[in-house]
Amino acid sequence: MKKTPFFSTFILIAFAAIVFAGTVIAAGPPAQTFPDQAWTSVTVPFEMDHNRMFIEVEFILPDGTGRKARAWVDTGNEAVVLQEPLARELGFEVPAGKEEFVALPKAPGLRLGGVPLDTTKVPAGALRGPRLRPGLLVEAQLPANLFLPYHIVLDYPAKTLTVAKPGAIEPRGAALPCKVNPETGLFLVEASLEGETVALGIDNGSSYTWISNTLTEAWKKRDPNRPFAVGAVGAANFFGFGFERLGVLMRAPEMGLGSIAAKDVGVAGLPQGMFDWYSKKSAGAVLGFIGANVLKGYRLEVDFPNKMTYWEAGPAPDPNDLDLVGLNLRPEADGGYAVAWVAVKDGKPSVEGVSPGDKLISVDGRDTAGLAMGAVVDSLRGAPGTEHTLVLERKGERFTVKAKTMRFA
Repeated sequence: MKKTPFFSTFILIAFAAIVFAGTVIAAGPPAQTFPDQAWTSVTVPFEMDHNRMFIEVEFILPDGTGRKARAWVDTGNEAVVLQEPLARELGFEVPAGKEEFVALPKAPGLRLGGVPLDTTKVPAGALRGPRLRPGLLVEAQLPANLFLPYHIVLDYPAKTLTVAKPGAIEPRGAALPCKVNPETGLFLVEASLEGETVALGIDNGSSYTWISNTLTEAWKKRDPNRPFAVGAVGAANFFGFGFERLGVLMRAPEMGLGSIAAKDVGVAGLPQGMFDWYSKKSAGAVLGFIGANVLKGYRLEVDFPNKMTYWEAGPAPDPNDLDLVGLNLRPEADGGYAVAWVAVKDGKPSVEGVSPGDKLISVDGRDTAGLAMGAVVDSLRGAPGTEHTLVLERKGERFTVKAKTMRFA
């Protein structure tokens, strides 16, 4: 695999391209063999928080026994990533250093629902510190190329993940071809937006759908009265990274996916440079990627070997998912949350009395420290005009703000 830096300007997000840069650590546990077994498919339940998919997997310890862990499934990523304590427990030595990411010489073996998946060609790494990523209550991240040999089903309505051998599943739903990067596993489809056919990645690790601002700017020019806001909030609030303040929140009345269409799709527009970078690890040039705010309305099959996807609609996602208090939050290493940005609506900040850097202590009397990110963001939701009581801290002094929700797109 081509070697590129782990973190670039935009790779501070968890759907980043994790490859073989950084410090390589010790060999770790012995390699696991994968005999041809009689299994054809395995299905496991998943949980969701902030539109992210979490499953239980079993990593293989040096003595061959299993160690269960909660893992984030991210089809926008290309490496198994472990938090540092788990990496050490699995037999890897993490040397002293300042690098946030440390490359592993190989991925640990793992089992899903008791079935071993082949990790021999999957890159891996560890993130220093006690958490994989602040705001995520997980120990590992599973990438797209883990599933390259298989036919998988991301059944959001049923909240199950199925991994099957090729030919073991009879496809269901509307067929839509995809292109697959044979190294990274990232894949894309051609979708229709505002009458234009565009290539978009499928990134279930992204909690929202992000597209090039060349599209959102064109939409604004065609319809100057079209509602929009600036600054990622709600599920578009990824991890409070700097570029999120540039996110232009809008709605597309329809996103065509072959013979079906997703309605009233929320999107966030970013500079095209983001997607020039993303295109390098995807299966070709893209103008964005479809995130879980759209995907959670479908049972999605991905037949990697045959480069096909199948879409079966479930309950429509919440059309009011951008109705909330307009704070972009940054989860901190200590388990707390800080305000990264205040979203702008109609040319002015949407919340008065709050500034970037303020710590969000509680919402309506509920402390935010230690909560998963989805729980904190959800506490800010409500029909437009709903008032929430926020306790914040600035320079050691606490203060209270009454903040009202509004519709951001």
